[in-house]
Amino acid sequence: MAKYDIAVIGLGRFGSVLALRLERAGRRVLGVDISEAVVDNLKEEMRHLAIAEARDEESLRQLEITADTLVVLGMTDVTASLMAATALSELGVREVWAKAGSRQHYEALRRMGVSRIIQPERDAGLSMAAELLHR
Repeated sequence: MAKYDIAVIGLGRFGSVLALRLERAGRRVLGVDISEAVVDNLKEEMRHLAIAEARDEESLRQLEITADTLVVLGMTDVTASLMAATALSELGVREVWAKAGSRQHYEALRRMGVSRIIQPERDAGLSMAAELLHR
């Protein structure tokens, strides 16, 4: 059994909102970011936080991310996102979800076998268009 239900790597606007919502819903969430300032800003609201380089397989192993942990990649940096996805694959993590900032990023994540990929701005635009069309 995994120590955490979900690990959110990259705690910017997207990742922090996601991690806090899951934490408040009672999930065991590990929030990870490379920035000490970002992690410090969340320490009053989250139980499990870590400052770490997610591109490194050994760092992920030390965080006790296992094959059974669902991991969400919230990074916008394409290189960091793809390297973290590679490290997670090497660890045998079965389910990785990710945010993509561009079509190329989406395609690269898809080809790496990432289970669920969202493009927030694109998805919000499509959602608003659908809402306007049904008005």
